[in-house]
Amino acid sequence: MPTYQITDVVEVELRKLVLPADVPVDTTLNEKPLAECNQQEVRHAVRAFAALARHTQQEIESLVEKQADLRRRLAHLQAYVENFDELSWVRR
Repeated sequence: MPTYQITDVVEVELRKLVLPADVPVDTTLNEKPLAECNQQEVRHAVRAFAALARHTQQEIESLVEKQADLRRRLAHLQAYVENFDELSWVRR
């Protein structure tokens, strides 16, 4: 599995983030501080975020594959244009 280096941390307000159902939140939908969570709530949150991390990893890998395919196609087209006059046999 590829490894990606992420250089920055981006913070998102909790009310703008769609969280897995098992993430412990308080009555105003703010994430509960860990000190206020019981062990089962923390275990559920770990499972939920592990699944979310796997899902986003798969999305990233899919986008990287699409990017590589686009770049291959672009390189092919650029080479074709650069050698257009020499490749007249291709267009017959």
